[in-house]
Amino acid sequence: MKKAAGKFINLFIYTLMVFAFMAIIILLVPLQVSIPELLLTTFIFSVITSLALLLFLLGTDRSPERQPLYTMGAVGLKLFLFIIYAIVYFVVFKNTGAVYIILFFLLYLAFTIYLLRIVVKTLKIKSLK
Repeated sequence: MKKAAGKFINLFIYTLMVFAFMAIIILLVPLQVSIPELLLTTFIFSVITSLALLLFLLGTDRSPERQPLYTMGAVGLKLFLFIIYAIVYFVVFKNTGAVYIILFFLLYLAFTIYLLRIVVKTLKIKSLK
């Protein structure tokens, strides 16, 4: 469980780094995105990624036969929640400008890469045992 807590702490640090990087870009280049919008979007991406990470880590503690099911469930949950958030982000909030679309997909890419690195590293370590 100690390693799982470390992964969530790493996710928090990663979220802060992504937010800081994006905020610096927004401050240097005059864009339509405000810092509070960026903070909210980054926070939601972090929460969705942490839910998927939690489901995956629960699966690694279970029996090895059910581990692929939890892994697929974590990836599927992440995809489903991001689709729901994309609908809300683009349709309800009417964030349809090019800047908002690029921001959404850059954040999606950043948090997906983080989750996939954790999944691959964990599964690689498990397969070596």
